[in-house]
Amino acid sequence: MKPTTLIRPDKLLVKGIKTLSSMTLDLYADEKAEAKAKATLTFIGKKKIDKVRSQLYQYNPDACLKNEKSKDFEFISSPAEDAIYWLNFHGVHNVKVIQTIGGAAGLDRLTIRHILDTTQRPKVEEYDHYLFCSVKSILNKAEGELNVEQLSFILGPHYVISFQEEIGDHFEGIRNKLSEGVGLLRKRKSDYLLSQLLDAILDNYFETIDKMNLEITALEKELFKNPGKDTLVSLEAYKRSAQVIKKALGPFKEALLNILNQRSGLIKRENLRYFKDLANSATAALEEIESTLKMLEGLTNIHFATLSQKMNETMKMLTMVATIFIPLTFIAGVYGMNFENMPELRHRFGYFITLGVMGVIAVGSMIYMRHKKWM
Repeated sequence: MKPTTLIRPDKLLVKGIKTLSSMTLDLYADEKAEAKAKATLTFIGKKKIDKVRSQLYQYNPDACLKNEKSKDFEFISSPAEDAIYWLNFHGVHNVKVIQTIGGAAGLDRLTIRHILDTTQRPKVEEYDHYLFCSVKSILNKAEGELNVEQLSFILGPHYVISFQEEIGDHFEGIRNKLSEGVGLLRKRKSDYLLSQLLDAILDNYFETIDKMNLEITALEKELFKNPGKDTLVSLEAYKRSAQVIKKALGPFKEALLNILNQRSGLIKRENLRYFKDLANSATAALEEIESTLKMLEGLTNIHFATLSQKMNETMKMLTMVATIFIPLTFIAGVYGMNFENMPELRHRFGYFITLGVMGVIAVGSMIYMRHKKWM
């Protein structure tokens, strides 16, 4: 006969959560395969806004012009003297729009494919007249949930073209600096603008990690007070989110290091230090999220240990009660037998003597357990 295997419900719950969290990994595999088979440019991802919108900033040290509905891309081939351009798109689901800007900027077909595929791993690719860079931006959506967005950048000699999946506040501070002429943005070239855009995205990582750590700290207090299934589910949700951040940060750091290693002619020597600083910040963010993951793993272990401790306390109490009542049950069983030759049954005070003996045994057992510090 095979031994019976005990299944812990808590372990089963964790296994189920991990299974559910892994179901979305190949969500767009069919779309990718179909696009490759047809050799067509296809948007791969989730459509987040209805209509693609664009913003064009033209600036120099003295002024900054903003155009919300720019459809003229002549600045790429015929820029104004001493002008830098930043063209930002909200939405990448319209293939025709992306193809149009790709044709105007002379983008390689592979670059356009990368822009349309929001499931791409962050990367940097250098071409003859431009540098392509894609990264993941992560913001807090709700407790334990994240909003992951892919952003792509095209760096040219006098322009930066950025592509966002949706309208967000990643670059609001940069827009204000350009409009008000604050800082060095207007005085530097397009490569400095790219470094500031990447820096704004990296700041989102730090804000997200800090907020997550605060929420985990609050959950830690709950863990010690009243742990339950909801606590375990929350821990696993945070663990999954931390893994997503780590998975996005690693390639982000690699992309920054590639920019430094390639020493592209589009990035001026005086601005290389900004990209180096970004790489150092990415390393710090990675260390921070790894620390968060270790803390979550420790809290999960504490959760199981707390539940086990509670179970042990319950079993201990039941064992002590059983230990007290076993001899009492034995005595009651002996005198509950219907034998005729039992002299104690005819004793006038036999009932009271038996109760007294049972009481002494019960009290003596409790005193002994207390002396042994079992209770």
